[in-house]
Amino acid sequence: MRNIAKKSNTLDILNKYHLTAAKKYGQNFLVDPHIIEKIASCAPITKDTYVIEIGPGIGALTEALALRAKKVICFEIDERLKPVLADTLADYDNVEIIFEDFMKADLDGLVTSLHSDDVCVVTNLPYYITSDIITKVVTAQSPIHHMAAMVQKEVALKLTRDKSPLTLMIDYVGSIDYAMTVSKNVFIPAPHVDSAVFTITKERTIPLDLCELIKGAFKQKRKTILNNMKPFFNDPRKALAACSIDPTKRPADLSIEDYVALNQERRNHES
Repeated sequence: MRNIAKKSNTLDILNKYHLTAAKKYGQNFLVDPHIIEKIASCAPITKDTYVIEIGPGIGALTEALALRAKKVICFEIDERLKPVLADTLADYDNVEIIFEDFMKADLDGLVTSLHSDDVCVVTNLPYYITSDIITKVVTAQSPIHHMAAMVQKEVALKLTRDKSPLTLMIDYVGSIDYAMTVSKNVFIPAPHVDSAVFTITKERTIPLDLCELIKGAFKQKRKTILNNMKPFFNDPRKALAACSIDPTKRPADLSIEDYVALNQERRNHES
């Protein structure tokens, strides 16, 4: 184990490759091995687990995951890191680096090709694209059973406290928990705010038409659910009555069960 996350080791690697954090990719290098171990421990990883990591950076978290998992498959968008990762992760033959934008990758195709129901995602997410990446994992139709992610603390708090299309979709597939706070002082360079780790447990996949309905309901979240259901029903008032939903409620007032009922009503009318 090279202990990449040790501050002196990280600095040596950055200096060796004349590497600086790329602001456009939201890069910050975590330099606390203890925190790395805690993040890796947030997911139920065994020697049978396939881990998908998004944004391995110089490989600090990847190293901890490789020691636990059957295989770690990393998506990295920054091609400057090709020689770095080839060096830092040379000792781990169970690590595969895919230099591709995760948002453009065929996630379901990849997971299906693994022929395993023991797949999880562990990642330190860049702040600028956090919600899109979480949504892609949550709405994946393949058997990804767990996600552990470090994000901006404010984002983690919103995901665990507020109601939004994403949190409703998480409610449908399973559950979310706030795992721990991570100080901004354990990064190089230090971000302006603290981070946090949350975990999502996926017990089932979510139908894509239900995702469409939920997102549509929140397009004008200050308007009533009656108004927002007009694109989905010829007679939205009748559909809401059939589901025992007050038409004057706002989208955030509805539960995931309400949206499931509405989606079933929509299917019934389309069939």
